[in-house]
Amino acid sequence: MRLIGKILLWLCAGTGALVLVTVLAVVAFTASVRDRAPDLPDSAVLTMDWNGTIPEYYATKPLFEPVPPATLLETVQTIEAAAAAPEIKAIAVYLGEEPLGFARAEELADAIRRFRASGKKAYAYSYDLAALGDGTPEVMLAAAFDKVWMQPSGMVGLTGVALEVPYFADGLDELGVEAEFEQRHEFKGGADPMTRAGMSEPVRQSLTDLAQGMLNTAVRSIAADRGLRDDVVRRLVDTGPFLAEEAVSVGLIDRLDYAGAFESWVDEQVGGMPDWVEVPLVRAALADRQDQPAEAHVAVLFGIGPIGVDGSDPFGETGFDATGLTLELEDIAANGGYDAVLLRVDSPGGAYGPSDEVWNAVQMVRDAGIPVVVSMGDMAASGGYFVSVAADHIVARESTITGSIGVYGGKFNANALWDKLGVNWEQIAVGRNAGMWSMNRPFDADEKERFARSIDFVYTDFTSKVAAARGLDAAALDAAARGRVWTGAAAKDVGLVDELGGYDTALNAVRRLLTLDTTAALELKILPEPASPWDALMEAARSGDFSPYLMDKTAAGIVAGLEKKVGGIGLLTAPRGMLSAPPVRVVR
Repeated sequence: MRLIGKILLWLCAGTGALVLVTVLAVVAFTASVRDRAPDLPDSAVLTMDWNGTIPEYYATKPLFEPVPPATLLETVQTIEAAAAAPEIKAIAVYLGEEPLGFARAEELADAIRRFRASGKKAYAYSYDLAALGDGTPEVMLAAAFDKVWMQPSGMVGLTGVALEVPYFADGLDELGVEAEFEQRHEFKGGADPMTRAGMSEPVRQSLTDLAQGMLNTAVRSIAADRGLRDDVVRRLVDTGPFLAEEAVSVGLIDRLDYAGAFESWVDEQVGGMPDWVEVPLVRAALADRQDQPAEAHVAVLFGIGPIGVDGSDPFGETGFDATGLTLELEDIAANGGYDAVLLRVDSPGGAYGPSDEVWNAVQMVRDAGIPVVVSMGDMAASGGYFVSVAADHIVARESTITGSIGVYGGKFNANALWDKLGVNWEQIAVGRNAGMWSMNRPFDADEKERFARSIDFVYTDFTSKVAAARGLDAAALDAAARGRVWTGAAAKDVGLVDELGGYDTALNAVRRLLTLDTTAALELKILPEPASPWDALMEAARSGDFSPYLMDKTAAGIVAGLEKKVGGIGLLTAPRGMLSAPPVRVVR
C-alpha cells in the first residue's frame, strides 16, 4: 500500500497545479462569500430542495461539492432564523422523491410548523410523494405546509408501514453452513435470520407494535395538519396509493400544476417579485444577527451509523467513529471549554466494546460537571441506546426506533460445506480453546458454555448500566429490555426516554440543565470540524492507506460492505457480542 501511496503522490504532483488552482479557487470563493456577509434582498423566499439526502453530519467535506447540502441541523437552524428575518416572506420546498425516515420527517415538519407560527407561510411542491414506495413519512411532512402542490402526473404513496426481515437458515442449511449463535433474549431477533427459517412470535409482536406506533404517529400528524379526523386518515392509508386527482379529492394535495406555475403562484402570494434564496446565502447573511450574546457554549457531537465503522471517505459519507467520538468526549471532560454537550445519535448499534467505550466517555463528561443531552434520530437502538443512556437527558422523536436492549453473537460452522466441496482443513491449535472461533468446526460443549457466559456478561453489563442510569427496578427493567424494540413514544412510557422532540427540544433541555432562561442564546460548535477532502487524500497518500477510498473486493471487504448497507446485522463472528437492532428493513 505504501508503494501505491508513493505512485499516487507522484501522480498528484504531476496534476497538482490544476487541482491546486481549483481547490484554491473554491476556498477563495467560499471565503469571499463568508467575508462579504451578503445582505438578503428586501423580499425573499427561502427555497430548499429536500428531494436529495439531508445528511446528519459531514466528517469530511464532499470532494465535488464546494457548497455541500445543508445538514439536518443547519436546515432546522436556518428555518428558525428565517422565521425571525423580516426579509424572508415565505418558504418554498421541493420534496417527495427521496425517502425519509419517520423521525427525520417529524423533525422537518416541526421546523415548518414553528416557522408558520411566526405568521409566515410555507409551501411545498412535489413531483411524486414516494409514488413507488411507502410515502407515509413524506405525506406526514407535506401535511405540515400551508399548501401542497403536485405535478398532475404525480402519485401519493400513502400506504402505511411495512417492515421486512430476511431469514437465511434454510439457505444456510442447503449450503451446509450451521449458525451457532447466542442471543439475549426472546425479543432481540438479531441472530434469528441466521438461525431460524421465519419470525418468532415475540419478535413479531415487538415489530408489529413498532410499526403500529409509527403509523399512529403519522395518522395523528396528518389528521391534525390537514384538518381531517384520525379515522378518515386511517381509511386513506388503507385505500392508498392515490393518483394526483384522487389525492386532491381526499384532501391530501391542494392543487395540481407544474413547477413553473407553482413558483409564479408563490411570487403572487408574497407580492411583487421576491428573490428565491437558498440556505447557504441565508445562513451567511443572518450569521451575525444575534440579538444577545451567547450565554453558553455547546459542543455538538455525532454518533451516526453502525458502531465500529469509523471515519469517512472524500465523498462525504460518514460512519460511527467510536474511537474519534470517545477522544472528543474525553478531551471535553479533561479540558472543558464547553458548558454542555449535545450528542446526536442515529445508529442501529454495533460492537459491544466500542459502544461501552463511548458510554464511559459520556459518563466522564458528566463526572466533570458538564451536562450531556442526547437527541435521537431515526434510530438509536441497542448499542445506539447504550451510548445514549449515560446522558443527563434523552430526547427522541415519537417515531424513533430505540430500545433493543439485548445482545447476540456467534459464528458459522462451514464444515459440511467443505465436505461437499471436497476441501479438507487441517488445524494446529496450541491452547485448549485456541481454535474455538474457527468456521471449520462447531463449538465443543466447553467452548459453547464459555461463549454463553460471555454473552450473559454483556447482557448483564448493558442492563445494569441502563437500570442505574434510568432508575429502573428489576421488574421495570425486565419489561423494558429483553431485546424489545420501541418507538420513541413507547420508550418514554417505559422510562427509557425523558422527552419527545427534536433538536429544538434537546436544546431547551440544555438550557434547563444549565438553569438558563428559555430564550437564552446558545453557541453551537460542531466537533470535530469536518476535514477537507484534499487534506484527507493527502494524508492517505502520505501514509499509503487508501483503504477508505478503494473498492475492497476481498471477502472481508464484501462482508464489511454488506454490514454497512444492511446495518444491524453486525459482525458475522462476535466474541464479545453485538449490541445491534434486528436487521429490519422498512419497505420503501
